[in-house]
Amino acid sequence: MDDVAHIRSALRAAARSAWTALRAERPSETFYYFGLWTTPLAHRPAPTACSLEGLELAVERCRAEGVAVDADELRWAVNDSPYDLFGDRLFAEVEPLFDALGGPYERSSELNADLLDAMVGALADLDAEGFFGVGASRDAVVLNVTTPGHDTEADLLASARRINPPGALVRYEADLAAPGGAEG
Repeated sequence: MDDVAHIRSALRAAARSAWTALRAERPSETFYYFGLWTTPLAHRPAPTACSLEGLELAVERCRAEGVAVDADELRWAVNDSPYDLFGDRLFAEVEPLFDALGGPYERSSELNADLLDAMVGALADLDAEGFFGVGASRDAVVLNVTTPGHDTEADLLASARRINPPGALVRYEADLAAPGGAEG
């Protein structure tokens, strides 16, 4: 197994563990997003997730800080979710695998692109197993790999379309197309 394939496998295992732990800790919540976020130079990714209940908490937190915001403004702002970085410790074993390939600024752009593809592939592999559900239960969750602060709406959709069935993206696509789009 080559280095990137090994990383994809390790990411798959870490993502599986993070999602399983989150669902076990919050079994009554309605999750609508699970993803990995990284940088354009493919640093080791971090997990993030969003639920309707977590979205309410994020809105309340912003309002308590004096920021007037509604749920639609924060729905896809995954780094504002209370579940951003949930399970990050499960990705600790992946970090040395990335480090073994050199620093992000030292790696070739081709290798960084391959690492980003491995992140998308890890989630796609889990999805192909039915790990995130089937039918309506699968369509209720958007999976994605993002680079917050750097993604355009087109980037967000391109990545999401590589992983998700069309039914899962109805709301995501509509929200991204709306004025103001979504945060990556």
